[in-house]
Amino acid sequence: MNALNADEAAAAAGFIDRRGRTEFFIACIVGFLFSFTNNYSSLLAIVFERSGHSLTDTGLLLGLFAVPAILSALLSSAACARYGVLPTVRMAIFLTMIGMGSFALTRDNFWLALISRLVQGAGVGMFLPAAMVYSQSRINRKRFVYFVTVFSAAIPLAAVAPPIGAWTLERFGYVALFMEAAAPSAIAILLTYGLRAAARPGNAGGLNLGAGLQARLQLPYATIAIGGMLYGYSTSYLAADLHERAIALTAFFIPSSIALVAMRFAAMRVLAAVALPMLVVASLVIYGLGFALIAFAGAAPTMILGAVAYGVGNSIMLPVVAAWVVEGIEPEERSGPQAVNISAFYLGLYATPYPIAHLIDAVGYVTTEWILAVIALAMSVVVLTVLSAMRRG
Repeated sequence: MNALNADEAAAAAGFIDRRGRTEFFIACIVGFLFSFTNNYSSLLAIVFERSGHSLTDTGLLLGLFAVPAILSALLSSAACARYGVLPTVRMAIFLTMIGMGSFALTRDNFWLALISRLVQGAGVGMFLPAAMVYSQSRINRKRFVYFVTVFSAAIPLAAVAPPIGAWTLERFGYVALFMEAAAPSAIAILLTYGLRAAARPGNAGGLNLGAGLQARLQLPYATIAIGGMLYGYSTSYLAADLHERAIALTAFFIPSSIALVAMRFAAMRVLAAVALPMLVVASLVIYGLGFALIAFAGAAPTMILGAVAYGVGNSIMLPVVAAWVVEGIEPEERSGPQAVNISAFYLGLYATPYPIAHLIDAVGYVTTEWILAVIALAMSVVVLTVLSAMRRG
């Protein structure tokens, strides 16, 4: 097959050309390796506690991560315009690698550890919007939603990192743990040098959010913020709730992870033909069902059903909204919408656990989960109502 025929075959499969196919899957590997490094964050609470930090100080070290993550996500579009998309991806990975690796030296001192955490947060916030822009630049409209979903599936595959890190910590100590955490990102940076550059976004000055400030995008931004809140509950509080109810953590975390990955790799191939806003509505409804089952569960079987529903809802939300916000927008204009989109997601993910903690304190875990189920279902009604009004208008 000559180069022209190979490019045509790749375009028919959903890529910009033959090299674009390879570059897309390298980008997926880069996303996996980045996530592998960042997922060692799950062990930081243990590390800080063993290093002598109080519960309050540990909470600050973990929670202040939200500030640089949200700010750098907003700044990512300007960085893409000024330095290029791939250099921004490399910068994000480098900051995350340095932030995580430096804990080997800074973990014992609150202020030094805070600097490491802020550097890590800056890298994490910048990575996803820039990486989304790059991965989307390698695919065409033919199977756009499906391949955006495939790229998003590479991130949760790195969920194996915390158990590996825990094994390393117990046997070889802190320095080995954080050097091990940083290593995948070093490999990821090297891989990016085999990729062609993406089209650089036009620089409109300031935050360079450009097309990301269109009024029509307010609905997907609000939706992804709710999605971030729902996801953030599971990462912040669900383990404690399951422990309180004497239900094994595996009853939720394994089925939800399997459902998420299976949906993103397999089922989205079929669902990609459905209108994006309707997929978002389905995500919210299934999310709501999942939280209702989680709240209702008194034993593992019901919790497993809730976990599967949760995983399905979670699998649809981020990649579909990421595709929705750039629908009809040229590749060189996508960095602004992705920057605002990911910032809204991080706002829901990192800013809501604190008020939710007060809600839990007032009404308990189960009632909080019923409230989250209602919020998810109510948001689905909002999306349907707004879409219906837009069609009539």
